[in-house]
Amino acid sequence: MPIGSFVILLPLDADYKISGYYFKEGKSNFEVTSDLFLRLNLDHTKNEYNLLKLKDFQIFSYLYRFKGKLARKASGAIIGLLLKENDKPEKFRSSLKLGAEAIEIIGFNLINMPQDDFKLILKDIYFEHFEPLIDILKPEALKVSIMSIAKFMLSGEKNERRIATELLKKVENGEHEKISEYYISAENALKSLDYDKATKFYNKAAEVAEELYIIDIAESLNEKASFSGQVPDLSKQRDKAVQYARTYLRNENFHSAYISYKKASELSKKLVEFDKEEEYRLKAKALEEFYKVDEEYKKR
Repeated sequence: MPIGSFVILLPLDADYKISGYYFKEGKSNFEVTSDLFLRLNLDHTKNEYNLLKLKDFQIFSYLYRFKGKLARKASGAIIGLLLKENDKPEKFRSSLKLGAEAIEIIGFNLINMPQDDFKLILKDIYFEHFEPLIDILKPEALKVSIMSIAKFMLSGEKNERRIATELLKKVENGEHEKISEYYISAENALKSLDYDKATKFYNKAAEVAEELYIIDIAESLNEKASFSGQVPDLSKQRDKAVQYARTYLRNENFHSAYISYKKASELSKKLVEFDKEEEYRLKAKALEEFYKVDEEYKKR
């Protein structure tokens, strides 16, 4: 479960602006210092997603580039989650993206919005997107969400009232339970490394969610389907890079080994496998240093 979240705005006329924080327990000593911003900003020049391990927790962050009118005032925003050491960041991959998209909807008001006002918005985003997806997708939770949507539609025009009536019937027939079932099947398929099957079940869950008008959940499931579909190819590329690195190392080609381990590290980051990203990054760094020393020795 995330400890809290923060948003760093990237205005065009300044380096950065802290839009605000939200901490689930109320207060925290955490703040985004200029040094921390520089680390995050540097890491995000290479990847949209980044994991930064600090002393007491880890920061999982996402760089979102604004696409609408807001892009005239700011290039984008870095949205981050404070996670405990045992939290798995990959679970929040799609949630971070959806949270960032929700921030863009605020529009120009985001530029000069006071932190206290933004905190209320970030709190809503936190509970809508950053609670573990498995909790949000429990039948009881889904039922409450759909009933709220139906209740809102019942006060609308004739077509909306018709949709609301249909939604209530679908909930009564247990249609929402299919989302949970498909999601669990997708997660089990992932554990078995059957990515095609996982993609198929995520897509099915997303289709039902769309039919039941829980669009934010549908988008999150579609994002998970898209990512699981990319995993096999990215994994093959990463494993190939590691294989090449080991071969180069056996042949004492330290520079090529360094390049291959660096590529493996970058691919691991795209896969949101940060333990392997760290392993290959450290190997690449060590080989780079060894290569430099070896080159200096040869010159003598």
